[in-house]
Amino acid sequence: MAEYIMRMLSIPLYLFEGYCIQFFFGRFAEPKLRGLRNAQWAVGIVWILIRIASGALFRNADSVTLVAVLIFKMTVLFIFCVGWYKGNIQTKIFLTIQFISLRELAFWAGYSFFYIRNSLMDFLTQKASDMALVEYMSLALGVVACVFVAFVEVVECVLLFVSIKKISSCYRYREKGKMDKEVVFYLLPAVAGVLVAVLVRLLMIAVTDGVPVLLYDRHPALYLIIPMIALVLLGAIVFSFRIYQDMAALQEERAEKIILENQITQMQSSMVEMEHLYDGIRSVKHDMKNHMAVLQNLIRKRYSGEDEEIRQYFEDMCQSVEQLDSRVHTGNAVSDAVVGSKFRYAAKKVKGIRLDAKGFMLSDAVTIKAYDMGIILNNGLDNAVEACVRMREKQPDAEAYITIRSFRAKNMYFIEIENSFDGAALARKDSGLPISTKEDKEVHGIGLKNIRKCAVKYGGDMDCIVKGNRFILSVMVKN
Repeated sequence: MAEYIMRMLSIPLYLFEGYCIQFFFGRFAEPKLRGLRNAQWAVGIVWILIRIASGALFRNADSVTLVAVLIFKMTVLFIFCVGWYKGNIQTKIFLTIQFISLRELAFWAGYSFFYIRNSLMDFLTQKASDMALVEYMSLALGVVACVFVAFVEVVECVLLFVSIKKISSCYRYREKGKMDKEVVFYLLPAVAGVLVAVLVRLLMIAVTDGVPVLLYDRHPALYLIIPMIALVLLGAIVFSFRIYQDMAALQEERAEKIILENQITQMQSSMVEMEHLYDGIRSVKHDMKNHMAVLQNLIRKRYSGEDEEIRQYFEDMCQSVEQLDSRVHTGNAVSDAVVGSKFRYAAKKVKGIRLDAKGFMLSDAVTIKAYDMGIILNNGLDNAVEACVRMREKQPDAEAYITIRSFRAKNMYFIEIENSFDGAALARKDSGLPISTKEDKEVHGIGLKNIRKCAVKYGGDMDCIVKGNRFILSVMVKN
């Protein structure tokens, strides 16, 4: 009866492990059949079947069999990952080894409580013999065995879930299923955990004088040593993963800082350039009276031979006026400098591009600091120019354009940067921002985050709107 109850207790353990592996794998990878209902639960069902199959296929309780069970679990789980989940092979290796390691270490950490069970059963046997209660011995021992099996399973489940939860919560993924060289750093403590599990299984059962003897019975101190090793390795897996994630976040912050510093330098250069332009404009305005006086004198002469001279003089003046009106007028010196500089850069990079900033006005009533406005315009226009360049590479005859406009709605001020692009845009689930198409995704994609930070700073937000081959970056701030 007690043996039957202990077997039944394994059912909730298998179910909980199935839930844990579904939760863990779902954080790092997407099923290939996303349209299939409850596709994320498939790995949990497969794990339960693996546990049942391993118990049915490997019935012999010897060290080699215990190792074979572990290898069987890893192999089947890895094959399932390869066939069921999207992503590269590094991610699937990580998922398989990491989960097996966490599960094995959680099991061996809880297994040590069987030492208390054995001691209690020996105590009950001694007391029953002394008090002549041998007929109740079987029932008492069965109850103790079932209670401790349940307790060990609870400890294992708690350790497994807490470890998985800690790792999943600190993971800052760029894209699900995409891991690179960092997977080696992640797996070092996990591989150590698997190797320790293999070693313990190999040494667990030894035959002495034809009788199998457990490793714990030969060396009772291992009831304390093995769980300590398991807990240390569990901590190493969790904390090493978290440390690397913190390092990645720090590296991203440094990259953001470098980009911001470069943008500040660009804005300073643009403002210097704009100041030179304004000096030229003032000089042209100063000379206008003299030009008009000369023109009047030429007109008074009324000699037919001087008509050509008058025409040429008018043409020169028109060119001067055209240069005067070619600059961007937004109502703000910083935005004039940034937009003008980016438009000139776009005209050089994309032949025939249509640039329009007539609908963008920034009056003194808009309380956005010049620095923050520079961040929004710099990043937004950089992305727009890059999108137009990529589109022209794929579609040389496509119309390329960038339009900036602004408007007010109640107490909100909107800035929209619209541009043509190739129509391929994928968004992240965590942030909703488009996924960078550049190879170096550790650096690129930061611009939109900086724009959102600026918008949030002024009580607003940012949105990316895709309509066919039109991409609209909409930034909203409180006016």
